Amino acid sequence: MSIIKVNKLSKKFVNKDKEIKVLDNISLEIEEGEFVSLMGASGSGKSTLLYLIGGLDNPTEGEIYINGEDINKMKEKNLSKLRRKDIGFVFQFYNLVQNLSVEENIMLPVIMDGKKEKDYKERLNKILKIIGLEDKRKSLPNELSGGQQQRVSIARAIILNPSIILADEPIGNLDSKSGEEVMELFKKINEDEKITILQVTHSEDSAKYGNRLIRLKDGKII
Repeated sequence: MSIIKVNKLSKKFVNKDKEIKVLDNISLEIEEGEFVSLMGASGSGKSTLLYLIGGLDNPTEGEIYINGEDINKMKEKNLSKLRRKDIGFVFQFYNLVQNLSVEENIMLPVIMDGKKEKDYKERLNKILKIIGLEDKRKSLPNELSGGQQQRVSIARAIILNPSIILADEPIGNLDSKSGEEVMELFKKINEDEKITILQVTHSEDSAKYGNRLIRLKDGKII
C-alpha cells in the first residue's frame, strides 16, 4: 500500500477577483521507504503540494491519503495527532527555539505529545549520535553553525519515529559542504530508519540523493 497517495488534487487562490491555479489535477503515489525529490522552478507549486500532503493547508479539490486515511476528512484533533506522530517536518529555516539547548529542542515533540522524557532518553542519545552532535547537546542554537542547526531540526523531526519526513528546501540556507552533509544524513535516515522522505528542492545535486524524481511545472507533473 502507498504511504502517500494524492488523487486529482487542485489548489486555487483568488487574488483581486483573479483566480490563480497553483496545483492542477495532481495525482501521485509514494511507497513506504522511498526517498522522493520534488523539483520545479519557483512558483511551480511544489511547496504548496508539500504543505497539502502535510495537512498544513487544505486543497480546493481532490484527496490526500496518508497510510490509507483521507486526511481532509479527519477531525482537527486527529489531524494534529497525525502531524505530530506520523510526519516529521524539516524547513529551510531551522525554526529552533533560541533559548533551548540542542537536546531540549529535539525533545520538544515528545513534550508536546504528552510523553515522558525519560522514556525517550535512549532514543535521544541514539539520534544525537546519528546527527554527530553528541558533544553539542547542551549548546544553544546560536552556538551552532547553520548545518548543525539543520541537523538538530532533522533530529527533532524523527524523535517520535515518524513514518514520513516532509522537507522543504532543507539545504536552501546552507553552503555546499554543509548541504552535502545534511543530504547524506537524510540518505542515512532513509536507509537505516526506513523513514519515507519527500523533499522539495530546486537543486539537481540534492535531487540525486532521492531514488525517484518528480518534476512540477505550472502546477502539473511533467
